[in-house]
Amino acid sequence: MTEPVRFEAEDISPRMSGSGMLTESAPFVASVERLMIRVRSAKLNDHGQMLDNLQAWIDRAMTGGIDVLRDGDQILSTLNANVSEMIHSRTMLRRIVAPMVGLTLLTAALAAVTVTVSGVEALFLSTPLEIVFAAIIFGIAGSAFTVLLRTVTMQLEYTEKVALFMVGLARPLVGGVLALAVFALFGAGIVSLPLVSDQESTTRVSFLAGYGGNGIFAGQLALFAFAFGAGIFEGYITPRFSRGMARAANKISNVTS
Repeated sequence: MTEPVRFEAEDISPRMSGSGMLTESAPFVASVERLMIRVRSAKLNDHGQMLDNLQAWIDRAMTGGIDVLRDGDQILSTLNANVSEMIHSRTMLRRIVAPMVGLTLLTAALAAVTVTVSGVEALFLSTPLEIVFAAIIFGIAGSAFTVLLRTVTMQLEYTEKVALFMVGLARPLVGGVLALAVFALFGAGIVSLPLVSDQESTTRVSFLAGYGGNGIFAGQLALFAFAFGAGIFEGYITPRFSRGMARAANKISNVTS
């Protein structure tokens, strides 16, 4: 990690004193405090030096040691770059391992449930449970693909281990729910495509038959492809839904406060 850029304080008397100085430095102090929260949330083993450095900038701003109005934006930009570089470099392994652990546990659970379902001739709303569960699995697979893609490209914004673990464990389940919704839309006829609607007489995909099997209907395979697409769509909708909920919560908080 590159050493933080340090700005030398000018040997000048502060232009304001008392409450005026505190008011002038308040936005700068608030921004630095948010950076300190980021460092603490990352839960790094050696973040003490960075926290001390950030606190020193707060102290200098509150005592008039720096010209906040003139240099504040440049200082914040440099501090933000230093904090981001430190967190990214120190959490690289965590960002890969933690989501993968979640995905591994989810895969093991799905394998166990798949073995159970395949041995039971049960119906779900007059539909073989195997087909319903297969659609959910394809949705989970689509979402897991998105999680893996963001993991290997370091695009996940989380740095805390539990949060990263839940990304790999819980978000694919959201993709499975979206896939079930797609399954319901086709099943109810709200969305209709000839290939998907005909689940009995369309051509069987023989290369999936294996030994002694008849293969899967092409309509079923098309449905599973849509379920997989719904899982991928989860990677688009979930972050935006989360940001929308956060903005709504902030507006409600501002109105009620």
